[in-house]
Amino acid sequence: MAENQNIHESELWIDRGDEFSAHDDIIRAIECYGRAIEFNNRSYTAYFKRGTMYEKNKEYAKAIDDFNNAISLNPEFSFAYFRRGSVYLEVHQYENALNDFNKAIELNPNLSFAYHKRGLIYLKDNELDLALENFNRAIELDESSSQSYFQRGNIYFTRNEFMKALQDYTKSLRLEPSNTIALISRGLTYLNLNNYSDALNDFTLAIKINPNQSLAYNYRGMTFVKLKDYVSALKDFQALLELEPNNSEVYNNLGVVHFSMKEFPSAVQDFSNALELDPNSAQIYFNRGNAYYYLRKFNEAISDYDNAIYLDPRMYWAYYGKGNVLLMKNKTMEAIKEYTKAISINPKFYQGYISRGNAFMKIRYYSKAEEDYTLAIEIEPKNSVGYLNRGIAFKTNKQIDHAARDFKEFLRLVPDSTKAAQQVKRWLKSMNYDID
Repeated sequence: MAENQNIHESELWIDRGDEFSAHDDIIRAIECYGRAIEFNNRSYTAYFKRGTMYEKNKEYAKAIDDFNNAISLNPEFSFAYFRRGSVYLEVHQYENALNDFNKAIELNPNLSFAYHKRGLIYLKDNELDLALENFNRAIELDESSSQSYFQRGNIYFTRNEFMKALQDYTKSLRLEPSNTIALISRGLTYLNLNNYSDALNDFTLAIKINPNQSLAYNYRGMTFVKLKDYVSALKDFQALLELEPNNSEVYNNLGVVHFSMKEFPSAVQDFSNALELDPNSAQIYFNRGNAYYYLRKFNEAISDYDNAIYLDPRMYWAYYGKGNVLLMKNKTMEAIKEYTKAISINPKFYQGYISRGNAFMKIRYYSKAEEDYTLAIEIEPKNSVGYLNRGIAFKTNKQIDHAARDFKEFLRLVPDSTKAAQQVKRWLKSMNYDID
């Protein structure tokens, strides 16, 4: 009789705990479930529910203890394995978490949450096929799982399957319209599909939902850069700077925008601010070197390119930039050496061949220049500058037929209204060649 009374009292305390839990009064719920356990220490339900409250309160060790007791009292309790696995996942004990999710699925093959969480572990380990299999199963069991659609979309995005990613992000957002991370992810997908209008819409909506969403400002700013709307890009990066004043990448992005606007002194200041925060960034040194180059501060530019090369010896663009400075300083043979270093790192770097060809032209090594322009054209056949420069080399070297063919190919690749096109037409006329 007394035992039955204790069980009854325990159930009453569980009911009270449930009421407090429903109103998110975690502390009182924990107290009630504790009283339930005092009356009946074999109530796996009370242990489980108290463990869930401890989990919500981020008291993970206590939560694991309660889930252990619930499982000990009822080894077939699939949801207890799932909840304990979720705590293990939270504290980065991934092997324990995986074991618990496996057990939960073994006991209940229709437990969609367990497939989702198991998918997260496989995703973390970059086992994308297994992760995809689990998110697929989670969605089959629960078509309202917005997070499973979202994570599956992430896998498709990683694999550059952008249309599939777009579909999944959209399904996720239909279920959870205020998920700013899903909006940003879909915006990035649109960006990769060159759909700038829809990308801007998603980033803007994310900012409207959360005005402090820094990622949305960052990616919207980058989209404006692609659209050459530099004024709007500046506004976004400046807004981002207010949110993250110590983020070197924000200053770097501001520098890129000012550089694109040909505001080179402002670009130098931005890149300098970025380097104060991140003095080990080869990319930022390279960017500032480019700004110094256009300001004709050649010594400063070379210093920055050298710093970039020191930090990243395989940054072929930095060798290329240094070569450009040396060529401007009439140090042609030294420039050729830098271009050659760039090409040796990236043999497909057609810009390097063109610039080295220009250097050979400067010292009247016409045949070598022709060879470099030819290599550039072979790498990038739609490269109009290669045809133009090779045509000039042929013309200078008295190979008129070859020059005419290259000039005509150049005219085929560029708009007729450009100054270069008009000059080439005058050359062809002076060479007695018809313009097709």
